[in-house]
Amino acid sequence: MHADQPLVTIQQEGSAITTRTSGPPPQHAADPPEREHGYGHLTALLRQRGLKCTVEYGLSDYIVYAQLPDGSSLLISPPQEPPTDHPPGHPESWMVTRAHPDNSAIHEVLYDSEPDGPQARHGGSVPSLLTAIDARLDQLGVPRRAEAASPRVSAALAPSPSAQRTVPAHLPAAPAARPTLQPTHPSSAAAR
Repeated sequence: MHADQPLVTIQQEGSAITTRTSGPPPQHAADPPEREHGYGHLTALLRQRGLKCTVEYGLSDYIVYAQLPDGSSLLISPPQEPPTDHPPGHPESWMVTRAHPDNSAIHEVLYDSEPDGPQARHGGSVPSLLTAIDARLDQLGVPRRAEAASPRVSAALAPSPSAQRTVPAHLPAAPAARPTLQPTHPSSAAAR
């Protein structure tokens, strides 16, 4: 095996087949938007932190690979089995793992919002996913992205408009409520 080729391990237990890859992700000089396969909102932010990213097809959906300075990689993906039907780059949940091709001791799950995962309450939320990834990258000493992000990046990080709290405009005070007058003769209203 060449140093630049990944190793694929296939394991069968009964009728279930599990595959694992180790080794560096494929490298491309620069990925045009069509190579992002709907995951540009993730790769753009990771690249702003200086990470090399690729988007490759996994078992049933695309996976984002981000190579870290220590030689390990982040794998960011929607659930692979069973396949799910969702818009590209916007699945119902996410799984993020970190692994090192030469050090099997480095294998951790950073984020798991699948239905039984610790972050299940976040589902497919991209801001929650990115917050967790950024926190771990900060712990690993990966340089932070510049504070001034492009409008596209800012839009990707912003919560959805329906989730934003709006502050009402200042309204003039309502006049004091007038007491309602009771009719002097209850039958007068019925007589009309």
